[in-house]
Amino acid sequence: MGSKMLLVWHRPFESSPVAVNSWIEHGSYISAGLIQPKLMWQESCGKERKDSERFILNTMSFHSIDLLDISKVIPLNRVDRDLYPFAKPSNSFLIQAYDKVMVFEAESTAERDKFVEGLKILVARLGSKIIVGDKDVLEEFFTPASSAVPGRAPDILTADGNVQVSS
Repeated sequence: MGSKMLLVWHRPFESSPVAVNSWIEHGSYISAGLIQPKLMWQESCGKERKDSERFILNTMSFHSIDLLDISKVIPLNRVDRDLYPFAKPSNSFLIQAYDKVMVFEAESTAERDKFVEGLKILVARLGSKIIVGDKDVLEEFFTPASSAVPGRAPDILTADGNVQVSS
């Protein structure tokens, strides 16, 4: 958690794969419930687009899978060339979550193996901590909503969070 990895996302029947930045995003616990931790990815913008980077970043959508929705993470030895014509089997892996199947490619076999093993361990650890009722799961995998806000509380708030009224 906390670092990004550059991968290539192979979408079925698409003519060209897409470079994406991927990372694990902490979940949040708020009064309405929990927002699960996720595997996130977003298309990486190339260096030739620097002049209008802000515009491009605003139009690039985020993709995600809840960690607890992941049912399978496996390295690929063979690739269906009809679905993924450009995937390099020795560097590719598959992530399955419910009805979604995603194929990604790492820079090398070692990077692929590191990502696959790390994601498997992360999903297993999250699931097992929830099943046994380990309260440390909130500290390890979730961020309280209040700590996600940058800056400090305004001076008009008292220590208990109430608004200070002057007389």
